[in-house]
Amino acid sequence: MATDIPIHEKIGFDPAVNRARQSLYRFAALSLADPRSGSWQQLHKLREDTLIFESATLLRGMETAVPEKLSARERPLTDLDPTSVLALLPASPKGLNRAYEQVFGLLASSACPSYETEHINDKFTFQRSQTLADISGFYAAFGFTTSLAHPERHDHIVLELEFMALLVGLERLAFEHTPPQPDRGRTCRHAQKRFLTEHLAWWATGFAKLLIKEDTTGYFAAAGKFLAALIPAERALADIPAPQTPSQATPPEGPDACLNCLRPT
Repeated sequence: MATDIPIHEKIGFDPAVNRARQSLYRFAALSLADPRSGSWQQLHKLREDTLIFESATLLRGMETAVPEKLSARERPLTDLDPTSVLALLPASPKGLNRAYEQVFGLLASSACPSYETEHINDKFTFQRSQTLADISGFYAAFGFTTSLAHPERHDHIVLELEFMALLVGLERLAFEHTPPQPDRGRTCRHAQKRFLTEHLAWWATGFAKLLIKEDTTGYFAAAGKFLAALIPAERALADIPAPQTPSQATPPEGPDACLNCLRPT
């Protein structure tokens, strides 16, 4: 008697790839997080955690994670290597904080802005406000919240990466649910593709290139290379073409533009 094929296999969902993707998004976010959030301690522990290394190895070995074409700011899968990032992690939290301040400044960096809307041409102020509203709508729809301890604007690179990690995890939970919730899983998959296309993919690699330029051979250059390799791998897996409009970093807005948002739990 023929056995029923599990619903996740019918629509091409692979739990191992899903877990790997979530792990890599979380690592990318953590590598760029403000050290005052305790990121050094978490990164230091990851040196002993095989999951992140196995996740990167899995994606690097997947032909479907190789895009047909890399944009000028994207990097190949060989740079999706957490070992290179962790090898350059400063020896102490204070060292990481110094490196962070050198790259991003005490308040905000005009040379390497870490907010999506600051990569939109400053002539399009309406587009900036619309972009922030759209991101906030995504977060609200999937219950994405942030911590009061470190309020940050919704278009910050770390929050966008953490949101993608959340969506990937919610997709897996939908199929692990008893009974499975394939419609919910499809909704999460669709949201990943939309958010990657409309937000993260078009500007994150431009940000990464600026990061590499600012730090050259340091820790944040390695984190930038990792990010610039993760985005095209995700594009390939989601069948998204390379962005046609390159990001254009512009001076950061004043503190009044910061939304009173919370960090994900």
